[in-house]
Amino acid sequence: MSPFVMIHKILFRPFDFYEDIQSPGMVRIRQAIALIICAYFARVVSIYLVGFAFESREAYQISILQEAIWIFIPWFTWCVAHWAVAAILDGEGKFVEIIYGSAYALVPYIVFIIPITLLTQMLALDESGIVNLLTYGLYAWVVWLFLLKVKVLHNFDLPKTLFIAFLSIIAVLILWFICILLFGLANQFVNFLTDIVKELRLRG
Repeated sequence: MSPFVMIHKILFRPFDFYEDIQSPGMVRIRQAIALIICAYFARVVSIYLVGFAFESREAYQISILQEAIWIFIPWFTWCVAHWAVAAILDGEGKFVEIIYGSAYALVPYIVFIIPITLLTQMLALDESGIVNLLTYGLYAWVVWLFLLKVKVLHNFDLPKTLFIAFLSIIAVLILWFICILLFGLANQFVNFLTDIVKELRLRG
């Protein structure tokens, strides 16, 4: 199905969207990847379009790589952690459906973050409450779509949906901790080998 049709569904009929993607042949991983990339570009563009009065960072403090990490890593670890938790607790959703549904949950952000950011070019700083309200509302919309995805894809009731979402967040934090720990150990091991090589060269 056309990605534009799916975008319309996730914005205006999200229940139908998450039910439809469980049908055979509906999931398109390329669409999911394209949406994540779009979310990244929307994030970067919105950063550079922020009005001067609303800017909280200098240009040299903005890292394109860091912004990519803040988009891709949380999204991917959420998909993995959520799939693992849901699979253990009898969830019905498949991993590809979770990836697809999680990517489309970002559509409101992709569509509206730049228009909201453009408001900062027209509003004064003392009117920042309008921008903040719209931004937080946008984030709440995205979070609601993630929760709706958990409920519909796995056929959970509301209490179990919230419980699974909470466990998934805990699993994400555990994954991050393990990755940071492994990175630290690997870095120490590399430094250890480097020191040994330097020592052997000095003695040689």
